[in-house]
Amino acid sequence: MKSRSVSTCKLTTHLRATVSVAAMVYLCAGISTATAQQKDADQADDGIAEIVITGTYLKVKSQADIPDPTQTLDRDAINRSGVSNLSQLTNLTPANIGSMGGAQDLSKGGPENHGSRSANLRGLGPSSTLVLLNGHRTAATDTDGNLNPYVNLNTLVPLIEIQRVETVLDGASALYGSDAIAGVMNFITDDKFNGVAAGGQYTFIDGAPKYLAEGMYGGGNDRFHVVGSFSYEHQKNLQNSQRRVTNFYSPSGTSQPGNFILSSAPHTANGGDVIIDNGVNGAINYTQLYNSTVAARLAGGASPSAAATKNVQVADPSCDVPGTGGVFVGSRFPLGACQFSYQAMNPIQPAYKQVLSHVRGTYDLTDTQQLFFEGRYYVQDSDRYGVASTPITRGNIIVPANNPGNPFGVPVTFLGRVMGVNGPYDDDKTNLTGTHLVMGAKGKLWGDWEYSLDGVYSREQQVYDVKETDLVSLQYAVNGYGGAGCPVSFNGTASFAPGTNGCSYFSPFGKDQKVNSQAVIDQFFTYTTSRTVSEYMIAEGVVTGKLFELPGGTSALAVGGQFRNEYRSILYDAFRISGRTAYLPPGVSGSGTRQIGSGFAELGLPILKDLYVDTAIRYEDYGPFDSVDPKIGVNWHATPELTLRAAASTAFRAPALAQSVGSAATSGTSNLYDPLVAGDKGTFRNVNTVPNNKLQPETSTNYDLGITWNPIRHAEVSVDYWNYDFKKKIALQNAQAVINADPTGPAVIRDASGTLVGVNVGYFNAGAVTTDGIDVSAAYTWDLDDHQLTLRSTLAYIHSYEIQNSPGGPVYEVVGHRNANSFAPVTPRWRDNTYLTWEHGPHTATVTMRYTSGVVDDYGVNLGAASSATVGSWVVWDAQYAFQATDAVRVSVGAVNLLDRDPPWAKFTGYLPSLEDALGRQVYIRLDTKF
Repeated sequence: MKSRSVSTCKLTTHLRATVSVAAMVYLCAGISTATAQQKDADQADDGIAEIVITGTYLKVKSQADIPDPTQTLDRDAINRSGVSNLSQLTNLTPANIGSMGGAQDLSKGGPENHGSRSANLRGLGPSSTLVLLNGHRTAATDTDGNLNPYVNLNTLVPLIEIQRVETVLDGASALYGSDAIAGVMNFITDDKFNGVAAGGQYTFIDGAPKYLAEGMYGGGNDRFHVVGSFSYEHQKNLQNSQRRVTNFYSPSGTSQPGNFILSSAPHTANGGDVIIDNGVNGAINYTQLYNSTVAARLAGGASPSAAATKNVQVADPSCDVPGTGGVFVGSRFPLGACQFSYQAMNPIQPAYKQVLSHVRGTYDLTDTQQLFFEGRYYVQDSDRYGVASTPITRGNIIVPANNPGNPFGVPVTFLGRVMGVNGPYDDDKTNLTGTHLVMGAKGKLWGDWEYSLDGVYSREQQVYDVKETDLVSLQYAVNGYGGAGCPVSFNGTASFAPGTNGCSYFSPFGKDQKVNSQAVIDQFFTYTTSRTVSEYMIAEGVVTGKLFELPGGTSALAVGGQFRNEYRSILYDAFRISGRTAYLPPGVSGSGTRQIGSGFAELGLPILKDLYVDTAIRYEDYGPFDSVDPKIGVNWHATPELTLRAAASTAFRAPALAQSVGSAATSGTSNLYDPLVAGDKGTFRNVNTVPNNKLQPETSTNYDLGITWNPIRHAEVSVDYWNYDFKKKIALQNAQAVINADPTGPAVIRDASGTLVGVNVGYFNAGAVTTDGIDVSAAYTWDLDDHQLTLRSTLAYIHSYEIQNSPGGPVYEVVGHRNANSFAPVTPRWRDNTYLTWEHGPHTATVTMRYTSGVVDDYGVNLGAASSATVGSWVVWDAQYAFQATDAVRVSVGAVNLLDRDPPWAKFTGYLPSLEDALGRQVYIRLDTKF
């Protein structure tokens, strides 16, 4: 039976957070509130209506006429910010919390192998913010750690063509359907531009400079107009070793030098004792060490035949030798473990080169009928430079006694990885390509009735080449049959001695790190490839027109529908599928598709001259489930200085294809510790995830209450209280939480010796998520003769963020927490952007303060347990000076993070990449020209 999610609008009365902050003067340069008196700049001269105010399909004069809290970031604000791509604009919206991608975040996930960034309004998840390009959906291949897909803002459209960004800070499923549960970000390009524009920016980042070149052309005739743009962006990689906050010791027990298991007493070729002096720990008799250890176990009652009795783990004999990178952990060398730190070699951000193009045009068939089209294409090539090799966690390598590097004279089992700090950087490569096409028509039907019809094709592809250790090839190389020229096949028997006839040995011992043949290493440490494709095919239409007269004006109606086909596939190569990979679990290729049909209606009622009511409802059918989502909003201009608004709606988010549809299983790794092993700091272990076709959509009831007050000339204050009440929140079981809850349970994977290998996790509909808070924005402008000074600010305050892991389960308050062991995002209570801008003729200067409050650092702490650790608050100052040399030339110089402040310290990751960055001071110079 089809499951239906029908939510009802219900206003609660727990406006608990204080609004006294409304008296403060806040700003966000160029960000206007939902009541900003901005004229509809995009109203076509020929009378053909365009949807230019995000949050409604009806024609309105300005944002002041809609009840939804909406912020607009205009071109001037973008110019003053110093950003070089769209992804950086998320820093200018305090309500955007916890963006994913583009930086290494081993705790919360998100792609860090290529240039990527998500939107994430209210911290409700990147898939809960609907990102539109000129009002249309685009496909997405990037996902967060829970496989929630999101649009990569880096690859959306060249920055030079952006006219404004409109953000609806309220649930909008009643108009836009799934994914608009937290709100909508609509990136709108300049379709009226005429002429040629070009820009270039160089950003100095210590160790990782960034380059941007872009251009735009616009022109046409009386019937045809087109605007096209391109950009080229080059970002250099930045490694953990290059920043103080990320260059710390982070140990791994699967190291190089590694560890070895002795299953019998070592001996020399003539049967004598094996004695090794590494120059640090003195001479050690490994034969006596083994015999005495086994004897002590037998004396303690151990079974003589048990493997646990006969197996003795020792650290690599060269573990403590300077230059190897090894660190011994244990009471007496070598009975313990050799570790090393991978941290310094891993990236803060990848290197990438990107070419991005976009075109948008119109053709007037008649005075009342118009064709329109839009196209976008990009290519991004990225390189993630990381630790030389990944750990061997999925098999055992037996080093034979005749391996020239083996000093023990008996076969031993190797535990570790093939290369460490003395190896070259591992270069994992990602190729992204994307195509987005829109074609349609719009015009008049009769009287005041108009239509718009269009079709959208959007495709994203990601090809990921990651280096992995081939267990079979490695074992052959350890046995003396390594190298591309070795004629021994993997299913045959050698007819000649190992290490001869073009075959070579590989030694996994620390003392041989610098003498092993790179050609042999390249033969077993090679690339495995996966390809992920996401496609949208959309047909949609809307009809709008006038209905009947009311005291405040003429009512209006919009009726529309959409059909959407979604497709996602992932294809692994034979190497990954084979299960021969030493670190990554076997890949399971597969695909999934679904069709969604929807219809909606919106009715605008000007009840009185100053009282406007907007209602909407949308039905969306996914096949296994459907949803009906209503909305009502009221906007009242109580006085010329005071506007009150309120909105209530329901919203929903369908499970992602990767979470609920198709046969593709996802296998990855995560840093996991074993609670049964005292002092275990964690290492990377397998996490296996499969879709759940019984997932239900998330549903929410949202409401917003707001005021805008203009107390005096040049001053404006806006306050909005918002509330989201989620049910059936889609979540992925936290891998570490599953292990902690039942360390020996059926979901936990252990080998024959009891060593933790991995864990199986799945998606589920959690209980509830309830969050509320306040947005405040304010501005004041001083006119001082021919100088103008403007102070503006926006503040986002989260009053509460309560989560429930299962229906009827306990409720946890997680606001102000890192939330490392739950599905909740990092949730700082306060975020604020404040700007001071001075303008005088051709001169403009802006100083910006960005503030994020601290959170409790609960990494390694069970959900609900107390933690005394904290991640401090972060205050960053930016500055820019711009000179308009002529009407055609503008020069800007500035700095992001002017004071070069490090982000506050966080356990394990060093800092919180979803909130902050470790780039340090970023000094830029930009030149813009128009002619």
